[in-house]
Amino acid sequence: MERKITIEEEVFYKEDYQIRMLKANNLNGVLKMGGRGMNESSYYDYDVSGKISMKAMFARSKISAEDIKLFLRDLINVVREVETFLLNIHCILLKPEYIFYEEGNFFFCYYPLAQQDLWEEFHELTEYFVKEADYQDQECIRMVFLLHKKTMDENYSLEKLAAECMKSVKEEGDMEKGNRNREETDGQEEDMEEEYKERDWITECEMGSSVMREADNMWAPVKKLLNKRRKSRWGDWDGLHIEEEDFT
Repeated sequence: MERKITIEEEVFYKEDYQIRMLKANNLNGVLKMGGRGMNESSYYDYDVSGKISMKAMFARSKISAEDIKLFLRDLINVVREVETFLLNIHCILLKPEYIFYEEGNFFFCYYPLAQQDLWEEFHELTEYFVKEADYQDQECIRMVFLLHKKTMDENYSLEKLAAECMKSVKEEGDMEKGNRNREETDGQEEDMEEEYKERDWITECEMGSSVMREADNMWAPVKKLLNKRRKSRWGDWDGLHIEEEDFT
């Protein structure tokens, strides 16, 4: 079933080159749009069948790092696509209610009557990202705050900002991963050290027991002799002499 949203403007409808270009071509990432005039007003209809708006999507669940990555990819691609067809990039709407999602892709409304600056609109969108971000997702938090901060600069490059954001997050992620690996390695080394200490202690105990057994074996003939002599009268000293065979 076809589903549409409509943007109405109280101005006389005029079909210029933008409308003709959009009707004649299917732009990747741009919602199919039709324009019409009625009662001195202009109406722009967008086909959103099978799609959900960003506003509705993130009212159900928080924004993740993966969502931000997908959005940046699709925004950059749609800006390039619009430029390729000689259309005005500042007519790409970046309000959450005019951005739609379907099966891993974001789609945008091209509004010919838009009076806005794309860079300012994107900055406002990053404020929305900050509010709706999943604060349990550390990667997402780093991305949205970096985007929000960088979009405060004048004349920033969207492509460079997206690339910088991806690179920064990847480097921080690699650094954290390295720290975790070092911590795990240190923990393993400590465990191995404790294990070696325990083994050394066991070895010492076993060696001590072995020495004690050897000493017992060495003195066994003497003990045997003394036990045999104790059976005689202790006053009979003349009988106390040791034969060599007593030690064999």
